[in-house]
Amino acid sequence: MDAAAVMGQLRSACRALLLQDDSPARVLMALDQFAAGVPGARCTTVFCAVLDPETGRLSYSSAGHPPGILAHPDGSTGLLDGGRSVPLAVRPGATRPESETIIPARATLMLYTDGLVERRRRPLYSGIDQASQAVQDGRNVAVDDLATQVMIRLAPADGYDDDVALLLYRHPAPLEMSFPAESSQLAPVRKALRSWLGQCDLPAQIVQNILVAAGEACANAIEHGHRHTPGDVVRLRAEASVDNLRLTVADTGRWKSPEPEANAHRGRGVALMRAMMQQVTITPGPYGTTVDMQMRIA
Repeated sequence: MDAAAVMGQLRSACRALLLQDDSPARVLMALDQFAAGVPGARCTTVFCAVLDPETGRLSYSSAGHPPGILAHPDGSTGLLDGGRSVPLAVRPGATRPESETIIPARATLMLYTDGLVERRRRPLYSGIDQASQAVQDGRNVAVDDLATQVMIRLAPADGYDDDVALLLYRHPAPLEMSFPAESSQLAPVRKALRSWLGQCDLPAQIVQNILVAAGEACANAIEHGHRHTPGDVVRLRAEASVDNLRLTVADTGRWKSPEPEANAHRGRGVALMRAMMQQVTITPGPYGTTVDMQMRIA
């Protein structure tokens, strides 16, 4: 059986086991027994972790796998080097250790295979240090872009000679919502956004500014973007990095041009958004309007 088929079987088995037990250590113990019966699976390394996305609590166990890298907002970097034991099926039946950590607000976690950091004639820890520095330097980069940045930065001159996989997570994960263009949706959207912002560990005034700006953008999308098509979809996305928060509200309609002179109490939403956020870009198009807002986090 080739390596890809073995990895596929182990991944499927691990997913099934996690549905029955949320302890990474016990899952790896059960996977030991499974791997012992799969030709070519012995000595496979695995990092198994369970994350609570609300609290950032991460429990994990490692079967001989390289340690995860955690880049903190203050610029420091740590390794998830607890809960370590031997690769799969080396000692079936043996108890495996488990460790736990809390991922702080706006911290970045990277898990990876040894192909990313292992090089001939170079200590493994040198590659891990290089990867740690790459994640630390990119802690303000969007996660999708950071994955590409890490791969390019760590690539050997003659290219990777082993399969490479990596997984990146920033806490909290981006908030993504879709809701019908109805004014009754504004309160639940605000509540969900407030809850997500609470996970970001932001100053109260910044939270309030973001909520006001988001409320105006959503209200405009409903009232103006979908004035002829109520109930169509509005999308909101929020993502936080170490010192920047980005909020996007997109609709599929056409905005009515503001007419503040027609009503002194209306048409001030865009001005209010610009007052609350440090950067506001409104991009209209034939298929909808996107409001992109950014806030620098002190």
